Amino acid sequence: MAGRHSTFRPITWAAILVSVFLLGIATGCSSDKGNPYSSGGGGGGNPGANEVWIQNMAFNPTSRTVSAGTTVTWTNKDAAAHTVTGSGWGSGNISQNATFAHTFATAGSYSYHCTIHPSMTGTITVQ
Repeated sequence: MAGRHSTFRPITWAAILVSVFLLGIATGCSSDKGNPYSSGGGGGGNPGANEVWIQNMAFNPTSRTVSAGTTVTWTNKDAAAHTVTGSGWGSGNISQNATFAHTFATAGSYSYHCTIHPSMTGTITVQ
């Protein structure tokens, strides 16, 4: 078979092209680029017992019950800046992936909100 030096195999190339195409679709469908309010932290999961996530323009969870002396940590998973502001305490602006922690020393109900987005509210109940 003189003159036959080609290593091109149509079936192999077709399989590679289909794989690349499907990978592109899978990653493109999960992209939140361009959405300033989308979740910035990859992965799923839920906040820990003493955590609140700022995610999708909301506090998650909106209410949390802890024991006196507990430090609660808020993590901003949105691209937009947020605040955690209560009566006499607050975070200032929290950028994406940044955290704010506050220790609740005495029993009571502590409501808070985001000063940038006032519809975002939450409550910490301390027992």
